[in-house]
Amino acid sequence: MAMNQWFRKGNSRRFYRIDMPVRYFIVPTSPIKDREIYATGANYFPASFHAKVAGQKLEVQHWAERIQEHSELLIPVFEEIVDFIEFFGSCALSISEGTSPKSDPGYWMEINERLKGFQKALTLNPKSPKTYQYIKMIETKYLAYLNRLVHSIDKSTPIKFSVEGHLPVGFKIDEMMSTFKAEKFSKIPLVQTLVHIFDFMDSYLEPYRLINDDNFLRQFPDDWKIKTANVSASGIAVNLGKRFQQYERVDVLLYFPENDRILQFDGSVVDTRTDNQTHLERVAINFEFPDGNNQDYLQLQIQKQEVKECMQFKL
Repeated sequence: MAMNQWFRKGNSRRFYRIDMPVRYFIVPTSPIKDREIYATGANYFPASFHAKVAGQKLEVQHWAERIQEHSELLIPVFEEIVDFIEFFGSCALSISEGTSPKSDPGYWMEINERLKGFQKALTLNPKSPKTYQYIKMIETKYLAYLNRLVHSIDKSTPIKFSVEGHLPVGFKIDEMMSTFKAEKFSKIPLVQTLVHIFDFMDSYLEPYRLINDDNFLRQFPDDWKIKTANVSASGIAVNLGKRFQQYERVDVLLYFPENDRILQFDGSVVDTRTDNQTHLERVAINFEFPDGNNQDYLQLQIQKQEVKECMQFKL
């Protein structure tokens, strides 16, 4: 469902709504109070996330069961990787709720133990060195994120969530999996197991990326990704990987680089629903008592977008 269809009454209101590319940053106005670690209060693990990873895990199991060569070695390795990935997710969930894993010595010790990597994969090297190398590539990406997560847990306080800047990107495994997703590999059980376990891992890494970005990117609007949003001078609707509560107050920042201008609005969540195809949350936000100058500027940007679309249509 397109966003402009979602807001069926939108264009009959005072302000016209339009789908347009925009850089935005949206976080709850008030963090969770009285917790061990600062937490924004957003839900980074909504039902849409759990539905997505459950399906991906089934795909991993489906293809792993069809591996024939060296299956007695590979199956335990893939089971361990799945366990590592879910463990990462449980840690990220804890910090998203303001709970520090350091408060449980046994849990904290286990987290640091996981920094040693996938132990069962070591058995593959003599008999299946190429598969071993692929799994080591997956491990490299996993450990890069786990090390950053450990830093956040270790250095964060109740008033500040500690980050070290952008999370790393551009791993060798990303390029390799892009190759493996070609049609010619679509029926090969080992390759498909690797592809689906990679996707499963990426899904679990994403909530931590969102947590990291929400605590880092506010001061760097040039780094806000350009995404399509349904915008009017009185509100915005966006697709997010996180969920807000109904009527929750949020800060909405929009950045227009052509004038190096940031518009900040006090928002109220008026509707949240799940897109079951994209596994994203569609969030509608009204601007509460918006600043007139910001509203006028946003209206001008909307009109410019309309003109641009008309020109493209004529061409």
